[in-house]
Amino acid sequence: MTPPPITTPPSTATQIHHSIRPWLTDFLSISSLSLPLSFPELSLRIQRNLYTYRTNYLFISFLIFLLTLIPHPFTFILFIAIIIAWIYLIFYTNEPLFVLDFEIGRRLIVILLSVVTVGALAVTSVWWNVFLSVLISALVVLVHASLRTPDDVEESPYGALLSVVDDDVDAGPYTLV
Repeated sequence: MTPPPITTPPSTATQIHHSIRPWLTDFLSISSLSLPLSFPELSLRIQRNLYTYRTNYLFISFLIFLLTLIPHPFTFILFIAIIIAWIYLIFYTNEPLFVLDFEIGRRLIVILLSVVTVGALAVTSVWWNVFLSVLISALVVLVHASLRTPDDVEESPYGALLSVVDDDVDAGPYTLV
C-alpha cells in the first residue's frame, strides 16, 4: 500500500503574488475612480480598498521611502539591500535557513532583520526621511482608497441605519404633529 501524497500548502511567495492586484487594469483604472457620496460610503471604500490592495500599497510605500533616500546614495543602496533581504528571507524562502548546521527559525530571522533595519536607520540618520515617507504614503494610500470604487460593492453595512421609510407604508394610527 502506498502512502497518500504529501500536499504542501501554497508557498508564501505564491500567496504574495496572488495578493498583488494588477497595476494598470485594476489598481490604476481611471474608470473606477469617483467621489464617495456619503461618509459611510467613504469608510466602506477605505476599509475594502485597504484590504484588497494592501500589497500594492506596501510596494508604493517602499517606493516612496526609497525616493526620499535619493539624495543619500549610500543609504539608498543599503536600504534596497535590506528590503531585498526582507522579501527574500521572509516571503520567498519556505525552507528553514541553516548556518553552520544550525537551523535558524523564522522568528529569529525576523528579529535579526529588525535589528539590522533599526541599526541601519540609526547609523545613517534618516529618521526624517522615514517620517516624511510615512506621511506621504499615508496620504497617497488614503486618497486612492477613498476615490477607488470597490468591485464588490453590494450594500453599505450602515444601510439599516440610513434607510428611508417608504411613504406608501401605512404608519398606523399615529398622526404627524
